Amino acid sequence: MKKILLPIAFFAAVALSACGDDEIEATCDASDKDLVENCDISGAETCVEENGDVHYTYKGKNYSEDELDKLISDMCPNATNIQKAEIRKVLTAQGKRLLDRIRVNAIRAI
Repeated sequence: MKKILLPIAFFAAVALSACGDDEIEATCDASDKDLVENCDISGAETCVEENGDVHYTYKGKNYSEDELDKLISDMCPNATNIQKAEIRKVLTAQGKRLLDRIRVNAIRAI
């Protein structure tokens, strides 16, 4: 029974947080993987703004979600297309997890 209720509760929490009028607190999170196929991405941070927009920072420069390819090129100029796809996957997933965590924390605060 827990296997059925837990996913339903999680999605309900995310849905409620998306519909709520509560502001999201801006926060950043360091990359959760230091190395992706010989490319060090530990210097990148994933950030979520108060409006829910995700952006990335690397060496003091901000990159929007639309500039993710530029960020990857700056971090790993010699990366292959396969490596770039893996880095994109890691950073995008981290942004989604960070946003979900913020939304769940906002629901808990209600």
